[in-house]
Amino acid sequence: MKHYHFKCLFAAILAIPAAFAISSCEKTGNDKPDEKPSDAKELYVIAAQVDGVSYLVTSETMDGGEITTRNTGTEVIGGTYWIYKDMNYVFSLAYNDGGNGTGASYYLNAQGHPEEKYIYEFNRITTYGIWGDNVITASTGDSNITDEEGNIAQALLFNYLDANDGSQRESSTNAENYLGNGEKVTFAGFVEANGKLYTSVVPMGMSKYGIGQWPDKVTDQELVTTQDGGQGSGSYTAGVIPSTQFPDSAFVAIYSGDSFDDTPVIARTGKIGFASGRMRSQYYQTIWAADNGDLYVFSPGYGRTAVSTSDLKKVTGTLPSGVVRIKAGETAFDPSYYVNLEEIGTGHPIFRCWHITEDYFLLQLYKDGAQGMINDGRNANTNELAIFNGEDKSIIPVTGMPDDLAGFGGEPYSEGGNIYIAVTVTGGGKPAFYKIDAKTGQASKGLAVEADAIRRAGKLKVQQ
Repeated sequence: MKHYHFKCLFAAILAIPAAFAISSCEKTGNDKPDEKPSDAKELYVIAAQVDGVSYLVTSETMDGGEITTRNTGTEVIGGTYWIYKDMNYVFSLAYNDGGNGTGASYYLNAQGHPEEKYIYEFNRITTYGIWGDNVITASTGDSNITDEEGNIAQALLFNYLDANDGSQRESSTNAENYLGNGEKVTFAGFVEANGKLYTSVVPMGMSKYGIGQWPDKVTDQELVTTQDGGQGSGSYTAGVIPSTQFPDSAFVAIYSGDSFDDTPVIARTGKIGFASGRMRSQYYQTIWAADNGDLYVFSPGYGRTAVSTSDLKKVTGTLPSGVVRIKAGETAFDPSYYVNLEEIGTGHPIFRCWHITEDYFLLQLYKDGAQGMINDGRNANTNELAIFNGEDKSIIPVTGMPDDLAGFGGEPYSEGGNIYIAVTVTGGGKPAFYKIDAKTGQASKGLAVEADAIRRAGKLKVQQ
């Protein structure tokens, strides 16, 4: 296990593009002489983007008005993901198209302005979360283990970014045969609840290494590729099984310690397919804890998109978009709980979802239904929202969104029984947050931002 401590940006990191470079180890903040410090003890901190440059800007409300990044925003390292930690820090983490990740943490200084705290460089990211004092990231990549033929075993690669002192460390564990079915896996989302850490485990087929080590785990030899193919994140080489043989199962790993070095309990269900949203190589979190600690596990039903061709045979799933749960304190799925999400509401499968309050969840849906998800893949229309109530097993549509809705920003922000989601519109209008009431589904326009896009919002305390 490697350990790092980044107080400065060393020469190796100065290869980051100039827009991200820092000229010294000490940050004095971005305060401007004409800025009036806020008297508020807590402020909303919004991540926005203008002309490809990322900024943090503050507001005392999310419910209306307008703010701008002009002469007020703090220029920051551009982030693919923004993680708010304990109202003390916001982390900007950049995906960097599959390369090593870069990022930084920011806090509100005594004047109420965002200021850089620590800078990080780490393994590539496909999912992320919080565990104790750390922001954690995970991805699947090459290990240092090879077989006699030189085939490289895949590993789960973890980063622990300490929010308090800026230290970081990394670790890894075997991704091959993680579930005992011979397949390599990745993780999708992390939930800290009930004194444990939960993560969705997504099986991804068998590598050359896996097939060589566990040939008996190949369920059908015709699934093994005979030539290279695919493109982008879906590319593959000859001699592998590029997609899972088990599309109609969901797995959740439950860790009771404080490290991925520990052995988790694996919960499995055959009521839904794997629990994860997908966009290229990114795996979006679809597992969330209700306020009472019950873990709700949502599946879009992506197994149905694995369609065989003349050159490539796949195992096609049949299960629709659905939700199951693990009761607080339990380590197995609740056998009495299952909801077919395509039999209620509009009947559309989910793309992503988030917890709001109590047992209410915001669902982002494939507006064109399951067939649109299967046919269109990453280009499918996902501009429909709904509210799901876990105990009632009910869905209500979200109403009040703008007629010229173009899409949504990053992760929404929940507070006071409402959830705020960043909305972009067609025709060049300013992006704005829309406030959605969890129990009625009614949306209303809130804070607008003079920017090209809004990434996320959260609340931070002013640190004296």
